[in-house]
Amino acid sequence: MTAEQLSTQVYEKLVSLNYARKANDFIEAGATFFPALDKEVKEVIKSLPKSFVDVREDLMDIDTLDGKQQFFLFENEMGIFLIDTQGYNYPRYITRLDAFEDEDSDDSFERMDGLARIADVTILQSVVRSLVFDLEEEGFDRADIVNFIDAKIFGALSSK
Repeated sequence: MTAEQLSTQVYEKLVSLNYARKANDFIEAGATFFPALDKEVKEVIKSLPKSFVDVREDLMDIDTLDGKQQFFLFENEMGIFLIDTQGYNYPRYITRLDAFEDEDSDDSFERMDGLARIADVTILQSVVRSLVFDLEEEGFDRADIVNFIDAKIFGALSSK
């Protein structure tokens, strides 16, 4: 469904979600709680073209999107993401669709994501972003930072 095919009301709701602008990594995406959206907006989102995009892909390197198809869904192990190109050929805006209901998928990751408290997920995302920012400022490589955070999470789970 192209932007021209949307009602003004639905289009305005889609473009006013919590997007991150020109994000390079999926971790930088804004977050939108999918169940809180209007039924019509949810239906439009579910009808959008969906692609698998590796979580390690630099979003700013993707330049093959059709600008006429303004909205897309990207899927990977981090979840489902709504993309708004604003007419460009790259993902100009991105938001993660928390608790996205996809009848085609009964994945335990999505189920856990839906059960996690929004405030807890927001706190976790904020802490991770802060750590990434600080460690990148100190010159550490993104892959090393991810391994460091993964080790800290594993350590927290092991001490249970």
